[in-house]
Amino acid sequence: MSKISDLAKTFEQTSRTEAASIEQQTKTDLEKLRKNINEALKQSEQKITADINAQQLRMSKAVFKPYQWSLVGILAAGLIVILGLFIAIWSVKNELNDLKQQRAEAERTLDLLETKTKGLTLENCPVENSKATRVCVATDPNSPPYYANKDKTRAWRYIPQKNSR
Repeated sequence: MSKISDLAKTFEQTSRTEAASIEQQTKTDLEKLRKNINEALKQSEQKITADINAQQLRMSKAVFKPYQWSLVGILAAGLIVILGLFIAIWSVKNELNDLKQQRAEAERTLDLLETKTKGLTLENCPVENSKATRVCVATDPNSPPYYANKDKTRAWRYIPQKNSR
């Protein structure tokens, strides 16, 4: 019986060693399988995330595309309006400067005329039986006539100055 008992003990030891070896190999294989599954899941997650992002980009472009030309048109119209306003402001500014120069020139001319004409009063006088007018000079009706020629065909009168009475 001792041979059988030794044989049983040897079988039991061999079985335990093989079981431990099989268990260790199974653990290693399960760990390897778990790592492979995790890696495949990570890759799958990355691919799904990339696909979702690409789909969202396509969707946002699809939503934006119909309004794209409208926005471009609105921006262009806005720029044209702003440009028009700047041109109008610039034009009005130049016209205002021109008018200021013309006014200054007219004031200088009036001052020169005042000194040259010694303050004559000129008016538009109506011509009898007509709608036309002529330029008249105000004269002093109380002044005696002055004759420039000897035959006394042309009479002149004194013209009062604005500042004198």
